Amino acid sequence: MAFTFVDRAPTMEEIICIYLYDDTKPPAKGTLKTWDDVKKLAKPTRQDVEIDKKWFMVHGGGRYMSVALFRVVRRFLAGEGNFWPGTYGPRAVFEKFDVHVPSKQQFALKQYDFGLNDPDFVDRCEVFGSSAFKLNDYANFVVDPYQEGSEMGRREVRNIWVEPVEDNYDYDSDSWEAKISNAIVRPVIDPLKIGRQVVIKFVGNYPFRKDYTKADLPELERTNRLLESQKASILDKGMGFPTRFAKKMEDLYAHGILYAKPKVKMKILPTPIPAPVPVIGEFLPRDAE
Repeated sequence: MAFTFVDRAPTMEEIICIYLYDDTKPPAKGTLKTWDDVKKLAKPTRQDVEIDKKWFMVHGGGRYMSVALFRVVRRFLAGEGNFWPGTYGPRAVFEKFDVHVPSKQQFALKQYDFGLNDPDFVDRCEVFGSSAFKLNDYANFVVDPYQEGSEMGRREVRNIWVEPVEDNYDYDSDSWEAKISNAIVRPVIDPLKIGRQVVIKFVGNYPFRKDYTKADLPELERTNRLLESQKASILDKGMGFPTRFAKKMEDLYAHGILYAKPKVKMKILPTPIPAPVPVIGEFLPRDAE
């Protein structure tokens, strides 16, 4: 069984409820009065989260991805690499360019980099953090033999698209952005560090396949530069999102997901630009309000 989302992704509230209670909704109102109550209700997640692949790539966190971000595609069309005439799959092309580790053949996109002012920013960052994407397995990198009226070794990329890689929700991350958000969220959600993991799968078809030739290379280069230029600066990220995560903690309390109201304090965290960010200092039990 799985929690299936067809035309949206889980919200921050829903993914935390799944993480703790194996449900998209919090326990009955008034149930959580102490952390012991949470421990009694918390149980290992038994169900995966399934998100429609097409929706995610068009409207969700995949909307910032493009084939243009994969440098091997641009290098292949530019004529780089020693390829005999024939048809190659993505893995063979990566290896031709000395990229042999499977994880390096994917593109890791930080949700924190894009759309700081979008309504779904906090939800995207909390649920996905850094999202991995790959080229579809059935893409064809073609080197044609000489044909009349064409250049020697004419190259094309056929039947290609980008798709999301299976993900998981937990509190284990190396990025400094996630370390900040985890410093705000984890003390509230998982103070005992139970270390659970919710598997996120992408299902359905993503039918937006395309073909590219050398004539498309300038447009791919422009798209790559455009997406790179849209990334939020370190300063914008460092100062822009921590307070929004802290505000979400109040929402979680109001919605009955938290057993006590978190008291926020300012703390200097070791980020690329050290700055005071809000973190959870202590809790105010409901009966003390």
